[in-house]
Amino acid sequence: MKKVIVLALCLPLVTVAQKKSGVVYSEHPAYDVVTESYRVWESGTEEELRALYSEDAKIWGPGDEEPGTMDEEVQGMLWWQKNFDISITNMDPATPDIIKYKGEKGAWTLDWMIWTAINKESGDTVKGPLHTANYVNEEGKIAMTVNYFDRETIGAQIQESFGVHRNGRVFDEHPFIDMLNEMVAAYSEGDLDKLQGYFAEDADFYRLGHDGKYNLEERRAQWEAGVASTSERKLEQSGYPDAIWYARDGGSWVVYSWWWSNNTDAETGETTREFLHMTHSFNDEGKVDQEIIYMAN
Repeated sequence: MKKVIVLALCLPLVTVAQKKSGVVYSEHPAYDVVTESYRVWESGTEEELRALYSEDAKIWGPGDEEPGTMDEEVQGMLWWQKNFDISITNMDPATPDIIKYKGEKGAWTLDWMIWTAINKESGDTVKGPLHTANYVNEEGKIAMTVNYFDRETIGAQIQESFGVHRNGRVFDEHPFIDMLNEMVAAYSEGDLDKLQGYFAEDADFYRLGHDGKYNLEERRAQWEAGVASTSERKLEQSGYPDAIWYARDGGSWVVYSWWWSNNTDAETGETTREFLHMTHSFNDEGKVDQEIIYMAN
């Protein structure tokens, strides 16, 4: 009984801590303005869209550092209407919320929708969830729109609908690029045990202009010969490496890099400078399972 009594005594404290800052509606004239904007996006005109927004309306999208303007919103709508048949429907069983905050003359509307657009030429579909927050001012105009959607997925679908297929992503900063730089440093320092640790045991090695491929044991022998014959090895990066994620065939990571190889001969002290291009492919364990080298003499 003591536990029950203590719990009962605590409950009023929770109630006192709550503070009501406004009223939430499921239906409201402010949301009628928003649903009308969806109708206009589907089949309306520039004049109809502008009539729903204040002249200085701010339109935000995911990742935006500054809001878009009404002119940009109109241009976007007209582009979509020209190229797609558009449908904006409710994401059942979600329902909109309209919040009237204390002291505010306008209202915020929140909804969860499904955006569907069928390419008029190809018939391909662009589809994804859309969450919007709109502030409708006291004059019944939309003064701010904040849109949330997966920009990457929608962008890829748009490209594919026009017959442009994207097979991956390119990165100029990535852990595999960091790993490549560590590999280069290990070779320059002559730490071949560390260098070998970055490679899979069954890795394949190729050098363009040479027939066949090498295994890890044979490649280790080449490294040892290179270290033994030079007193200094310095690889100077040309440009910057690219880490590419290829989406096809289950996905794979490849890093392309370009270098100037500066070696000092251990016996003569002569320095050579050759251009080097390397390709390294990575397996699911993060090990290099293929290396391709091109050395321009």
